[in-house]
Amino acid sequence: MPSVRRTLLAPLVLLLGIVSIRNDALARDTDKSWEFGAYTGVSRYAAATDMDVGFGFGARGGYHLKAIHVIEGSFDSASADHVNLKGIKFDVNKYNVDYVRVLFVKGHEKMTPFATFGVGGINIDNGTKKGTSTGYRAGGGFKFFFKPRVAFRFDVKVYRWHGDGKVLPGRSFFAMDATFGATFLVGGAK
Repeated sequence: MPSVRRTLLAPLVLLLGIVSIRNDALARDTDKSWEFGAYTGVSRYAAATDMDVGFGFGARGGYHLKAIHVIEGSFDSASADHVNLKGIKFDVNKYNVDYVRVLFVKGHEKMTPFATFGVGGINIDNGTKKGTSTGYRAGGGFKFFFKPRVAFRFDVKVYRWHGDGKVLPGRSFFAMDATFGATFLVGGAK
């Protein structure tokens, strides 16, 4: 439990620092801007994987082709205990490329919802064996801007992937990630 507290503490401190800064300027994703961020999250896996809830962290970076079209890459790392066997831990690393569709809601310039669709690799290590799978994901979330180029971001994504037959059974599984963190825009129109 102490490692979970440390994992969740850093983004919470960052979020509190951002909230304490007041700025009434309108926020907005812009054409040809870069977006970077870090996050922490919770992963839930299908019961058939025998993986308990996982906690982890990640980083993402993306490029806004247009204000509403973003190509984004991300890396996640999480750990989950085996549900039945004490002492066995799964280390899960995910590498993803996503298309993000930003939705601008009139009258809500500080909050921008979005939808995501992507593909990536999932690496699972149980301490004795390693396996890799391709995962397809879809989801959405929102960004809430505290400053014109600094925002809190919340995502929920669902993955569909297959076990490799070594670490996990060779069949189809689903997983869900809920992440929260900070995001920063650089460049583009001001």
